[in-house]
Amino acid sequence: MTEVAGPHGIRKAIPIVGGNFTGPRLSGKILDVGADWGLTDPRTNIFSADTRYNLRTNDGADIYIRTSGPKGPDGHLHLRIVFETASKKYYWLNNVLAVGLLTSGIPTTKNVSLLRIDAWNYYMHAVQV
Repeated sequence: MTEVAGPHGIRKAIPIVGGNFTGPRLSGKILDVGADWGLTDPRTNIFSADTRYNLRTNDGADIYIRTSGPKGPDGHLHLRIVFETASKKYYWLNNVLAVGLLTSGIPTTKNVSLLRIDAWNYYMHAVQV
C-alpha cells in the first residue's frame, strides 16, 4: 500500500490481488489486476473508495469494474458500481446501475484482508416526458 498527500487529501493505492464473486446471473474470479486508489479527506477523515479491477466469469468472459463511494457512519463503504464488457452474454451489464455495500474486517486464517461487496442492480425504465 502506498500513501501520497495531494490537494484533495491523502490518496492510498491498495492492490486488489484476487478473489471470487458469486451472484444469481454470474460468478467467477477477481483477477490480480487492479487497485483501490481511495482518498481520505483530511478535514473529516472520511475514506472514499476509487477502484478499478477485472473479473473473469466461470465461462471465460472478462468484465471491467469500477467502484467509488464514501465510508458511512456505520463503517461500511457505500459504493456506486459500473461494469464494462464486450461479452455478448453479459452485455446487459453495460447498462446496469448498481449500488453496493462493502464490508471489511472479515476474519481469515491467512495474512490477507478479506472484503465482501453486496451489490444490487436498480432497473431504470424510460419515461417519456
